[in-house]
Amino acid sequence: MNLQKLRLGQLKPADGATTLGDLNFPKVKWLSAFDGSNGATTTTDSSNSNLSLTIQGSSEISTAQSKFGGSSLHVTNSNPEGVYAAGAGSTINLTGDFTLEYWYRRVQVTLADNMILGPIYGAPNTTNISSGGGQPYVGLIVGYYYGSTSTSQSTLYASSNGSSWNVASDVTLGTGSLGTVGQWVHMALTRSGTTWNYYVDGTRTYTATLGSDTLSHNSGYVLLGKSWVNVSNAEGYYDDFRITQGLARYTGASFTVPTTAHLTSAGDVNKHIVVNSDADGVAVGTGGINQARVAKAWVNFNGTSTVAIRSSYNVSSITDNGTGDYTANLSTALSDTNGSAVAMTGYIDHTWGVPMFKDVSGSNPLTTTQFRVGTVAPETSSVTYYDQEQVSILIFGN
Repeated sequence: MNLQKLRLGQLKPADGATTLGDLNFPKVKWLSAFDGSNGATTTTDSSNSNLSLTIQGSSEISTAQSKFGGSSLHVTNSNPEGVYAAGAGSTINLTGDFTLEYWYRRVQVTLADNMILGPIYGAPNTTNISSGGGQPYVGLIVGYYYGSTSTSQSTLYASSNGSSWNVASDVTLGTGSLGTVGQWVHMALTRSGTTWNYYVDGTRTYTATLGSDTLSHNSGYVLLGKSWVNVSNAEGYYDDFRITQGLARYTGASFTVPTTAHLTSAGDVNKHIVVNSDADGVAVGTGGINQARVAKAWVNFNGTSTVAIRSSYNVSSITDNGTGDYTANLSTALSDTNGSAVAMTGYIDHTWGVPMFKDVSGSNPLTTTQFRVGTVAPETSSVTYYDQEQVSILIFGN
């Protein structure tokens, strides 16, 4: 028997099929292709968040340059600039794994101190953004430039306490992280567990263990193309900006950068063949798989101390209700509460935990949007809950 490895390009939708999609699309919290007519000053978010986006200053949609779709966001050398959205800490909550990625075409030849060639998370929507001196620290700055420390590389700053750069301070992101004048470059920052990676055109230029703390969001905005303090911005073009929450799409030493614009739906997730889950897990198909046979959600998380998701599908977060008591919150809801859930746990300090569905005030522990489970010790005569290092949940349903 001659078995050949199946290639993505060999699978095509059947005639009339419209089920191409990103299986991880429910985790996308901001997706902007910056498509539009030349000179437009409005743009949209194609994620399910449907964020209200504001283009400020003299920034605009431009057809002069684009990576995909015929247009991009042009940020000029003035202040304030770029695009922003409210929702840091709520719609967009950088806790656990995440991926920030975008295409950038640098125009600015000579950079000035405090220019930023990337996103800012948890910042105020003001002309003069800074930290200290009475102003709260933002959660994340990607692509910061300061000549004395980053002549050839951009830097990373991150805070979880809102009062210092306790997660990352002046961390250089590697060769190419300032972009290349006149060329489109794919930039990506990921966090997987406690490991942070930065990629330039698919090559990892930085990796370190920086922790999994929830990033500060004292101020509730996410900005792209905005400078620090009140200096002029670095002129350039941005395209296909995407924030994925709860998933590090890239974790290895390298990956193949997207060759098309990011997909803007999950496709028909009930009727698909999983082809590739590296960058965009692709759904292809027109039927043939009964939706009741497809797992609607799963999650593996550490239930001790600060609860942290290791990996998941269709689970946006885990709520820590107390010792050994957890709620898995679904990104996309089930159609009814007649599904089935399975849970299993590992051990901590040699105490085995047995999963027990949490019946709260006579209610069903499985709702359309969440599932609650507790972990108890089997050797005790009374019900005693214990936190567990390994907790896994698998949910089936309609």
